[in-house]
Amino acid sequence: MTLQRRKHFLSALILCIFFAACPAYCSTYYVATNGSDSNSGTITAPFKTITKGVSSAAAGDTIYLRGGRHYYSAKISISKVGTSSAKYNLIAYPGERPILDFSAMAYDSTNRGISLSGQYWYIKGLDIYKAGDNGMNISGSNNIIEFCAFYENCDTGLQLGGGAANNQIINCDSYYNYDYLTTPEAGGNADGFSPKLDVGTGNYFYGCRSWQNSDDAYDGYLNASVDVNTTYENCWAFKAGHLKDGSDCNGNGNGFKMGSSATSSKHNVILKNCLSFQNKAKGFDQNHNKGSMTLYNCTSFNNGDYNYSIYEALASGKTATLLLCTLQPEAISLTGEQTLICRTTAMHQTWAPSNI
Repeated sequence: MTLQRRKHFLSALILCIFFAACPAYCSTYYVATNGSDSNSGTITAPFKTITKGVSSAAAGDTIYLRGGRHYYSAKISISKVGTSSAKYNLIAYPGERPILDFSAMAYDSTNRGISLSGQYWYIKGLDIYKAGDNGMNISGSNNIIEFCAFYENCDTGLQLGGGAANNQIINCDSYYNYDYLTTPEAGGNADGFSPKLDVGTGNYFYGCRSWQNSDDAYDGYLNASVDVNTTYENCWAFKAGHLKDGSDCNGNGNGFKMGSSATSSKHNVILKNCLSFQNKAKGFDQNHNKGSMTLYNCTSFNNGDYNYSIYEALASGKTATLLLCTLQPEAISLTGEQTLICRTTAMHQTWAPSNI
């Protein structure tokens, strides 16, 4: 075989291997408000629903959602499983912002907006509005949710549970979420972001903002007999426990609730460069967590009770560390009580001991 023929053969072989391993990258589907699920899903003949796009897609495919208001009265369930090299992509069409409007849903614990039990999904650029429960509930793993907004849903904007692990939540907003219970505890469940209950480990929040949710901004409450790790980086929490109109409600009103009192589970939490302010109760709350808590370069001010509240002994081998965190009002030129309750095995502080 000549050198030229050998080169052609190798090129053809490489292409065959590529398309055999990644056949799904060849397909793109479109969903638009004026589409029809009887269409072919092209840009000129788009589908009407995300459900049709999901059912048509294979691993590696991209579903573009066109701008405008998309009305749904039932939960969108996504269970397909991709791979690290062939993800499913559900993405806003470039330059457009689709709104998924679930306002026709009744208030009910099963009426989530999007239920994501699948793996290796990349979802970007969607607004999720007025679902009857969570705006999005994730029980799958290895997913990326980026540049999405969750607002005015009837429970937590975005909740992770059911073993959800190694998900990345990037530059997302969650606000004005409120659960319309008929009991005096109205508002007591709706957080901004919640990696809680039976959540898995390795979930990562980056650049997220949570405000005016009726309960907590971020809730890491556990009730399962496992230890999990969660990281928050460059995240904001403000005005938790306040409603859209600014009034107080019955929710806890904590910025970052770092864990729970469940003795069989420990939430090991890392917070880097996080900001918590003007929450009804606490800025950073241990909430009886026995796991390790590391707060690095965090700022907390003008919260209703305590800015930092780490007040109980931890489990054996666990540590609570505050490193380069801003605690005194003069350090940030703001007013408000700056009280730290802390009993830790390791702590680095930026305030003088005489000010404790």
